[in-house]
Amino acid sequence: MYDNLIGAIQSIGTSEFYRPLIDIAKREVEADVEWVVRYSPHVPPALIHCGKRPQTPVSVDFDMVNKLYDEGFYRLDPWLRYWTSYKTAGLVTPDTLPGHFAKDDFYSALKPFLGDMDVMVMFLPAFGGNCVALFLERETPFDMDERTKFLSLFPAMLALHKVHIQNLMTQTWLGAPAERSAALQLPSAVQIRDGAGRVVYESESWLAARKQNQGFARAVESVRGKGDGKSIKTDVGMFHVDRMDFPELWGRELSVVTYEVNGKVRSSLDIDKAIDDFEPTDFTPREREMVRLMLLGNSNERMAEKLSIGIGTIRNHRKRIYDKLYISAERDLFSMFLSSLNENA
Repeated sequence: MYDNLIGAIQSIGTSEFYRPLIDIAKREVEADVEWVVRYSPHVPPALIHCGKRPQTPVSVDFDMVNKLYDEGFYRLDPWLRYWTSYKTAGLVTPDTLPGHFAKDDFYSALKPFLGDMDVMVMFLPAFGGNCVALFLERETPFDMDERTKFLSLFPAMLALHKVHIQNLMTQTWLGAPAERSAALQLPSAVQIRDGAGRVVYESESWLAARKQNQGFARAVESVRGKGDGKSIKTDVGMFHVDRMDFPELWGRELSVVTYEVNGKVRSSLDIDKAIDDFEPTDFTPREREMVRLMLLGNSNERMAEKLSIGIGTIRNHRKRIYDKLYISAERDLFSMFLSSLNENA
């Protein structure tokens, strides 16, 4: 077991840490695709790492998935909704994810870009309500033994994750370069304070916001003493105050203050409601149902089966929908849908 940990141990305190950390799991459980994502209740998710096995036949369009998230698709992400709702560390699978998070529809919509994948997710708490989530995905389902193996690695991986963060914070307090913000996986504009209100860390984005905005320092002062778990609206924007996770590592209570810059996180959406609200033009009832099925990743054959009509009829309806919207491909339809999420935020 120790041999499997060496790579992660050697990477503690570096921005590359989470790649060898997820490699620990991949040595025990074979996966086609891996993701490392930072989730926050205050800013949009950030993709830290993604990759796939060189020999895997699965075709994954990483660039398109990144684009989807940048354009707002994260609002339908059931794993983001899970973390911001429960903030519970550990292993979560589609079977244990609350049913009302619409996980099946979410993955159906991503199927053209990710393929049909089974998934396991390990949530590791980071700073002030944030987390780092490690995803393993595979075309063939993970069996119970593999889930048990992944779960058995959680204590060791969580311990390494904590030591990594402690190491970074120690370097920061000793005057290490501000570049450490990236390795800390903090949201962009962050200040960390101790129980007495003394500042122990400020990110580059925080310093830039203070320099560019005359009222920023006054607004920050008004936030002091408000207590953890509070969101405070000021003249210069919204501030969120959260307690630092696992403060026992430093022997004192710490608070994280997050300032919403341009990357404000938008509220989560239920995919059914989002599709119901998507009406860029007047559709017939049949066209509306077809648009719904297309956005959920259904093929022509599957739509024909669900609607009890022929493939030729499906193709004709699809062409009429494209003509109405002045588009030529399903991805154009999906892009319009994502744009509607931003417009209705």
